[in-house]
Amino acid sequence: MGDKSLIRGIKKGEQKSLEMLIDKYYNYVFTIVYNITADFIEIEDIEEICADVFISLWNNAHKIDPTYKELKPYIAAIARNVAKNRLKAIKNMNLSLDEEIIFIGNNEVEKKVLNDELSQILNECVSNLEEPDKEIIIRYYFFYEKVKDIAEELNINESTVKTKLFRSREKLKNMVIERGLYGEG
Repeated sequence: MGDKSLIRGIKKGEQKSLEMLIDKYYNYVFTIVYNITADFIEIEDIEEICADVFISLWNNAHKIDPTYKELKPYIAAIARNVAKNRLKAIKNMNLSLDEEIIFIGNNEVEKKVLNDELSQILNECVSNLEEPDKEIIIRYYFFYEKVKDIAEELNINESTVKTKLFRSREKLKNMVIERGLYGEG
């Protein structure tokens, strides 16, 4: 069953479609979550995060655009967000309310605003890259795929992927410098 059929089934609340989706994408989700969280949590927690990804997909099925041809990028984004949120929760678990107020009062609000602005600009710059450079950057930095996997998927040499990553980072750096958000040196 193709992704379009799975999307229709999930939007209709068909559990069979969800089961098929899990069978199809579980290893992919596990890889993304593992690459983000493996240094911080146990395998059981990674498996729980994977389950949370599919629960989130199920609970938000109404938000899935029915024109999507495939769910892989959508599921990857959910997996990345759920994993990062879990890491944030673990990091902040032991902070008391007083510590959070001190933390926020220590120029953290300004840093967050600047980081948000930089993230937005970087996303715009990435979207301006040519293919396959854009796809390589997205796969490497957003989906946390390994160079070897990217090379295999795109049918190019690993050294070519590394070179394109290097050159794309330089292009992105220059774009950010042109916008005045990064000092040279």
